[in-house]
Parts: sequence; C-alpha cells; structure tokens
Amino acid sequence: MTYPNFKNKHLEEALFSPDDFLTYKKLEGIKFPSKYILTYQSGALRHFRKKYAGRYEIMKLNSVFHIHQIKNSKVGFLKIPGIGAPQAVTIFEELIGLGGKEFINIGTAGGLKHGGVFLCDRAIRDEGTSSHYMAHEKYSYPDKSLTQRLAKTLQENGMVYETATTWTIDTPYRETRAEVKQYKKEGVATVEMESSALFAVAKLRKVKIASAFVVSDVLGEKWQPKFHHINVKSTQNKMIDAAIDCLKKK
Repeated sequence: MTYPNFKNKHLEEALFSPDDFLTYKKLEGIKFPSKYILTYQSGALRHFRKKYAGRYEIMKLNSVFHIHQIKNSKVGFLKIPGIGAPQAVTIFEELIGLGGKEFINIGTAGGLKHGGVFLCDRAIRDEGTSSHYMAHEKYSYPDKSLTQRLAKTLQENGMVYETATTWTIDTPYRETRAEVKQYKKEGVATVEMESSALFAVAKLRKVKIASAFVVSDVLGEKWQPKFHHINVKSTQNKMIDAAIDCLKKK
C-alpha cells in the first residue's frame, strides 16, 4: 500500500480551496502583506514586538491567527500557533490565498552534527502532509533565488551559517538512533517538523519560500536540549532581523 491511500491523489482537484474558506470568513477584498516571516516560538514574537514597537499594525484573522504588518512595507510577521506540518501548511495556504508571494520560514531545529545556524537547501520528506500535494520523492526544495537572497542578507548581517539538508518528520519522539546515524552519514544537518511540507505547497501554489534554522538541541550519543540558552534565542532574533531585511529589499 502506497501513501496516501488513494492512488495519485495529488493529481486530483480538491473539493474546496483556501479561497473558498477566506470568502466564507469575508476576508476577500482586504489588502494583506505579500511577503511573510513565519516563526513558531513565542520569544520570536516578543522580539519582533519590541524591536518594531510603534512600527507595525496587527491584523487579527481569528483568536490565535494574527498578522503583524510592518508599516509602509509589504512585509508581515506571523507566529504560527503550535508546531508541525499540518498546522503550518494550513496557515501557509491561507496566507497564499490572501495574496502572499514570498515567505521565509525561521525556526529552531535539532542538530544532527552540532549547533549553529543552517540555511536549508533541501528537505527530506518524512512527514505525511507533502504527499497530498505532490508525488512522493525523497526531497522537496525551497526557492533557489529567495534562498540565495537570504544567504546574502545573512552574510551582510554578520551571521555565520552553513548550507545543508534538513530532515522533516512528524514525530519528534520517534527520531531513532538508527535514523540519526544514517542521516549523519548523508550529511543531513538538522531535523524539524515543517519545511519539506511547506516546500511542496510552495511548488504547487507557485510561490517562493526559503528556510533557515538555529539549532536548539543536539542529537548526539544522547539528547542535549538547549532550548532556553540565551545564544539560541539571540541568534534566532538576529535571523529574523536578517529575514526581514531580505524581504524589504525587493
């Protein structure tokens, strides 16, 4: 049995679309940003609000889905509530329906090698969401031109980073030692829960997306959590600033 259960599902037309949902919510005709920073951590949102205090406006779509738009720009900032590909993709689809064209996904990730900042050049599709959008293959890919722009902006902001493959998986408590060992051999640097699905949606919907991560925990001989280390938080904040600079330039 292949996955999804319905053969060639990705070739079939969906019963309803994000546009239908946004019409139902009466959001058509409202001008929204065309570029977005996507994040997942509350600390990232606190950083944005502090740095851009008085320079953004909030567009509330529901009780948890708030877009922070930087004034006099086309850039919006969004903290996605929760984690994982299904949640991220649902919100991503709706942002595209609202007119989003360029997206930079900034998050934390587990490190299979060591800590640091990693710019993603491809993602292993080990989650279920992406296969509903495109036929299953091992990898999905970010937009090359936007990834190159982000790389340049990270450099201009004095950030040291590596470009590498990420492993996207639905189940953090089923990251096995055997998998970690194998992916290390393949040169995979990080593991997280959203990128491969976001890349698949972006390809189908013909929008641009790039992803970068700061390592928040290392998967070595044993698990080494570093989620609350000040350098992880400060590094992510610098990444967010660089990503905003990237989107504002063009």
